Amino acid sequence: MRILNNKYAKNFDFVMFFTVILIFVIGIANLYGSLSINHKDFFDPYIVKQIIWFLIAFIVMFIIITIDYNIFIEIAYYIYGFIFILIAAVLLEGKITHGASRWISFGMFSFQPSEFMKIALILALVRYFTFRKDKNSYSIKELLIPFAMIILPAILIAKEPDLGTALIVFFIGITMVFIAGIKRNAMIILTGIALFAGPLLWFRLKPYQKSRILIFLHPAKDYLGAGYNMMQSEIAVGAGRFFGNGFGKGSQSTLNFLPAKHTDFIFSTFMQQFGFLGGLILIGLYFILIVRGYNIVYRTKKLQGFLLGGGALSIITFHTIVNMFMTVGLLPAVGVPLPFFSYGGTSLLVDMSAVAILLNIAMRRYKFQS
Repeated sequence: MRILNNKYAKNFDFVMFFTVILIFVIGIANLYGSLSINHKDFFDPYIVKQIIWFLIAFIVMFIIITIDYNIFIEIAYYIYGFIFILIAAVLLEGKITHGASRWISFGMFSFQPSEFMKIALILALVRYFTFRKDKNSYSIKELLIPFAMIILPAILIAKEPDLGTALIVFFIGITMVFIAGIKRNAMIILTGIALFAGPLLWFRLKPYQKSRILIFLHPAKDYLGAGYNMMQSEIAVGAGRFFGNGFGKGSQSTLNFLPAKHTDFIFSTFMQQFGFLGGLILIGLYFILIVRGYNIVYRTKKLQGFLLGGGALSIITFHTIVNMFMTVGLLPAVGVPLPFFSYGGTSLLVDMSAVAILLNIAMRRYKFQS
C-alpha cells in the first residue's frame, strides 16, 4: 500500500505532521539549552539518544500510517495481552530505578511497558465496542468487561509504583467508555461509586504519594523536602517573566536546582528560557495539534475510526494538560511527560503512535464518505 497514492495523500494532514516535527525540534533546542553549564555539548548523551528515539519513532509512525487501522483493531486483543504480560513481568524482573520497577532494559536502552498499555487499551476497547454495532449506549452489566480491561492494568502499573501512568491509563479508558456511550442510570451509579471509592483510595496510597497531594495543597509546607520539586518548578516559570532569561540561561536547570529538568519539568525549563511569550507559542502549537486531531475524529464516518481516533487524541490531550498544569502548580507532581518535548524514548514512541493513528484515520476517510 503506497502512502503516496493520491487517494491517501490528499487526506494526509500535513499541518498536524509538521506541527509535531516543529514541537520536537523546539524540544531538542530546549533540552540542549537546559543542560548543565559544565557540559554543554550537542553530542551530549541526552541529545543523541533523544534524536535516535525520534528516528525510531518516525519509522514506527510510517509503518502505522501505511497499514489500514482496521488490521490493528482485528489483532487488538493479542496486542493488549502481550503488553499486559510485559507489565506483569516488570513487577517480577524489571529494572529498579529510584525505588520503582518500571523498565525493561536492552543494552543502553530501556522502555516502560506501561506506556504502551495506553495504545493497547484503546485498541482493545475499540475492538470490544465495535463488535456491538447495534449498541449506542451501554449498561453497567455490559461494561463489566471494558472496566476489567481498564482496571486490571491500572492496578499493576500502580504497584510498580507509577500512580501517574496508572491514572492516565484509567482516564483514557474511561474516556473511551464515554465516547462509546453509557446509559444515564449507569452513569449515575458509576459517579456514586467514584465518590465513595475516592476517599478509600487515599488509605491505599504510599506515603510519598500522599505527600505529593498534600504538598500540592500547601507547597510551602516542606519546600526543602517533598515540596522542593514543585517550588523549583514554580521559581523557574516565574523567573522567566514575559520574554525569558534567554536561550541557555535558565538558572534552575543549568545550575541543577530543578530535578527532572529534562523529563517531567521540561516545560518549566522552557518557560524560564523563553518566558511567558515563549510558553504561549508552545501552547499554541499544542492547541493546533489537538484541534487538528479533533477535526479528524469529528469528520470520521466510521465507528471504528471515531472510537480509535478519540482514544488516540485523549493520550495527547491528557499528557499535554497534566504536564503543563503540574509544572505551574495547578496539579500534583506526577510522572507525566510533555508529548514530543520531554526526554524519553518510550513516551515519544507512544505519542508518535497516537499521532500516526490519527493520520491513518484521516488518510482513509475517503473510504467512508458517501
